[in-house]
Amino acid sequence: MPVTPFGQWLPDQAEFMNPGATVAKNVVPKTSTSYGPLGALAPTSVAMTNRPQGAAGLRASDGTVFTFTGDASNLFLFGSDDTTFDVVSKSAGAYTTASVDHWRFARFGDRVIAINGHADHPQTWVMGTSTAFADLAGGGPRARQIGVIGDFLFMGDTWDSTDGSVPNRIWWSKINDPTVWPTIGSTAAADAQSDLQDLPLGGQVQAILGAIGGTDGAIISDTAIHRIHYVGPPSVFSIDAVEHARGTIAPQSVVNVGSFAFYLSEDGFYSFNGATSQQIGDDRVDAWFYSELNAGYPEKVYGAADTVNKVVYWGFPSTNSSDGTPDRIIMYNWGVDRWSYAEVDHEMLFRDLSHAYTMEGLDAVAASMDVLQVSLDSDYFKGGLQSLSAFTTANRLAIFTGDNMEATIETMEVGGPGMTLVNGIRPYVDGGTITVGLKTRDIPTVSEVLIGPNAVDFDGMAHFVKTARYHRAQVVIASASSWEHAQGVDYDSQQSSII
Repeated sequence: MPVTPFGQWLPDQAEFMNPGATVAKNVVPKTSTSYGPLGALAPTSVAMTNRPQGAAGLRASDGTVFTFTGDASNLFLFGSDDTTFDVVSKSAGAYTTASVDHWRFARFGDRVIAINGHADHPQTWVMGTSTAFADLAGGGPRARQIGVIGDFLFMGDTWDSTDGSVPNRIWWSKINDPTVWPTIGSTAAADAQSDLQDLPLGGQVQAILGAIGGTDGAIISDTAIHRIHYVGPPSVFSIDAVEHARGTIAPQSVVNVGSFAFYLSEDGFYSFNGATSQQIGDDRVDAWFYSELNAGYPEKVYGAADTVNKVVYWGFPSTNSSDGTPDRIIMYNWGVDRWSYAEVDHEMLFRDLSHAYTMEGLDAVAASMDVLQVSLDSDYFKGGLQSLSAFTTANRLAIFTGDNMEATIETMEVGGPGMTLVNGIRPYVDGGTITVGLKTRDIPTVSEVLIGPNAVDFDGMAHFVKTARYHRAQVVIASASSWEHAQGVDYDSQQSSII
């Protein structure tokens, strides 16, 4: 037989005549013809006391990196010299973050603004100056969503003492000054170009994005997406609905990458270019995802991008997670339009910036260099680089640079209508300890039977003696194996005289 490629992962299609891989677990879609390894989470900090509820890595104008996070009652700054999280709340235990809410952070120049829902006033920190967060001056609302569009700070899903909670409201600051929020309708507000709008479509505001496609920004709600253009006074912004029946119920799933964004809608995964949304999971992974998702925790679907490798990750709790702790990750490489998934227990994903470490700081992460899971040669320790990061279930900051996880990839089913004798299977993987299983059946109405797995011999082949009408190879690459590309298999087979 010719080489059978692993193909793109297509769990939504029927096993019989599926042209792609039915399993692509603990691997990353690397190229148009191969999968690559996924490293285990490697902690780079000591543990926080409580569950993190939001985090962000931000860079000041002088290049200094700041990683902020928050839990139910405090805000923290990551101390790169000792790998601990230092409390930088306005006062200890000052905040009340609901379990379903998150801390969100926006950078406006060197000023950081943090929000955590409707319970607390927005907080502010000036990078290079502040030693603790403080209430954002100038009035303004409390909010669940925040973002920068053009020269304005936007809040969404707001609360204020006059109108209370208004989930469909967006509200923006004075132009070029996020600390000034004049009384709406006043002369001061008109002069500052500050205003608000209650969006007539879409329900609750779920994400605020800047510079999407050819627009100044976009608002993603439950069931609508609005495009925003700056037009100046008196209207200030032109706000037009470009999606009338599609949005997101998982606000943490929205991932902004340059001029486009990815998001999870009620019917699957989409990309948005500022004007239209394009399906990226239909007929491939959408049905699988919703069959796996614990639907009681949409707020715990966390998206983050590995911009270097063009892969977006969504961590989520599966139906096996009774308390909503994420235990699965689905990955999409937007460069080659391919998917994969992983089984990884974690608390949340986010895009961070790497920190420069001292040797003393590394001592706090691991007891010795021998057990440090991040190579000292890693660019991560240089500081300032984009880093796909996570918090572990032990509340430790971590990156995916540990030993490669055990990977499982299955090919398409080959064979039929005649019977075929398979003598062996040669996997095309460029390293690692590999075993191969052979799944067979004679008719599509019965389940496959797994033979093996068998080790790969000195000749690069796993040996079998099995006659069947349909065959599928299951390749397993052992954990801690060193490899780069998994491409497919070659069958040593022949037509059988058995009918």
